[in-house]
Amino acid sequence: MIRIPAAALALVLFAIPWITAPVKPVALVGAVALVVAAVGIGGLWRAPLIASACVFLIEYAGALWLARAPVGVGGAVAFGLALVLLFASIELGRGARRATVDTRVLRSQLATWLGFTTATLGATLLGLSLAGGLAASIPFAAAPFLASLGVLGVVLALATIVKRPAR
Repeated sequence: MIRIPAAALALVLFAIPWITAPVKPVALVGAVALVVAAVGIGGLWRAPLIASACVFLIEYAGALWLARAPVGVGGAVAFGLALVLLFASIELGRGARRATVDTRVLRSQLATWLGFTTATLGATLLGLSLAGGLAASIPFAAAPFLASLGVLGVVLALATIVKRPAR
């Protein structure tokens, strides 16, 4: 049953780049990603899903490049959320394999996903409003330096998370 939302999310990951640039190369790359995702969804395997996520990202980047479209926040957030929820649904399926799942579990999972989606959208909108105000006050010459400091902070935070001992 968890495979149905995962398949729907894979279709969303195919559709967002296709809507951005409805051309044959985008559809071809998306079809390859869908086939690989179907293998991962059918067997609840991580490796094909990781491969399909990479192909979906290539498809989205290629669609933006072909359409010469700027990265829209709405499409990017929807794409990222669909990708995260695809992995979450497959992990739920792997954890509940061959188990009887009550409707309370599904409701709880859907409520968790809805809360995560709401928090992500709220954080995105807050970040956009703050960035709009700060962008006017930052000198143009300092922008690349500040962006590199932000990237360094993210990499250090990720390294701290990875190096932290498991509990």
